[in-house]
Amino acid sequence: MKEKKILRDYNNLITYSKDSWALLKDKRSNAIKLLEIFVKEGFNPFVYGSIARGDVHESSDIDITFVQKIPSFQVEYILHKNGYENYFREIIMATPLDSIKLYIHLSELESITVPLTKFEKKAIEFYNFGGKIALNELQSGNRVSGIDKRLVLIKPNQDGHEESSVIGNEALAAKQVGVGINTVNERIRVLLRREKYGKTGVYLKQTLQLNESTEEALKKLAKKKAIVRKKLLKS
Repeated sequence: MKEKKILRDYNNLITYSKDSWALLKDKRSNAIKLLEIFVKEGFNPFVYGSIARGDVHESSDIDITFVQKIPSFQVEYILHKNGYENYFREIIMATPLDSIKLYIHLSELESITVPLTKFEKKAIEFYNFGGKIALNELQSGNRVSGIDKRLVLIKPNQDGHEESSVIGNEALAAKQVGVGINTVNERIRVLLRREKYGKTGVYLKQTLQLNESTEEALKKLAKKKAIVRKKLLKS
């Protein structure tokens, strides 16, 4: 998918059409069903990104994340119990400084992120940056502010949302989405670099075999990479 262009000196007011509201309702209905199967088991995952903010389109992903470390086998057990069988999994470590995560791709537009090592404050703020929302807020029809890949702040209102550039308004944007200014500056740096040089690869990416457990895959990676061993020991 083509990367969205970063916008500068930009402000706009977006009014949603009936079709836009209907699409948002449909996307959120699917997200609610997915969140509910975990909440009834005592977990509290979030949906993040455009589903949380409201600025959805047909190809908007339903991205679910857990922000606290939990056993990945429990997540998979719950999925199997609720009829999810045909998915694929990847272990991802974006950079040597990042947490190790399991990505479970349920479909082309549905994925779940499970932290395999402890999420530091920086990792949690990444999701706040884009906008994240819990099940009860979704069920209440709430929408939250967040920043998209254009570095545009999406601020929901009654009729749709307001859009404004983050570049040059970093402090206000940080306050609006509830993250530190360092997080905003870091995301700006990353996305500006991506705009200039294109999307770069991740530090570690391991696709799991169909019958391979996450724990087995992690042990293999830990034998090969000291940084993985260190992360696991700290967790």
